Amino acid sequence: MEIYVLVEKERSFAFKLIGWVFLVLAILCVLASCILYVFIIPAAIFGCIWFFIFFRNCTEFEYSYFDGEVRFSRITNKSRRKGLYCISMEEVIQIAPAGDRSIYKYENDSKILCRDMTSGQKDVPYYVFVTKNDKSNLLMIKFEPDEKLLDAIQNRYAQKLIRRPAVTKEQS
Repeated sequence: MEIYVLVEKERSFAFKLIGWVFLVLAILCVLASCILYVFIIPAAIFGCIWFFIFFRNCTEFEYSYFDGEVRFSRITNKSRRKGLYCISMEEVIQIAPAGDRSIYKYENDSKILCRDMTSGQKDVPYYVFVTKNDKSNLLMIKFEPDEKLLDAIQNRYAQKLIRRPAVTKEQS
């Protein structure tokens, strides 16, 4: 059984602000075109830029696990998929929550290639996936798996996965 997790990347505040600026410019140019017809062209340009910023710039990350293989993909605009990494669990060094002692040496090493495939939201816990890539260099991937994905990995590769302790009602 293949397990999928889909995480939408949150847009930054600056990116949202730029989108709103282009919307305001488009509206102002439309209003100014009532006086001078020259402003119709800039209104169309600003409107198109606003459309592409708000509606055509969506990024999602997909993690899937099937038969000892973890795949990471990026989906752009809910239509274009690009497979980024396909990693056999035999090549995995460790999967652990961010900040765990077992991966501390990897998180602080500047020579390791690091890829962020999280949503970018604050206060959302994520895991770190440490593996060897094609050139025998280390690769560290930050991702946000759900419990089903972690359970599937743990069933077969329990020694490579460190789970975050479950939060009970008494602790919260």
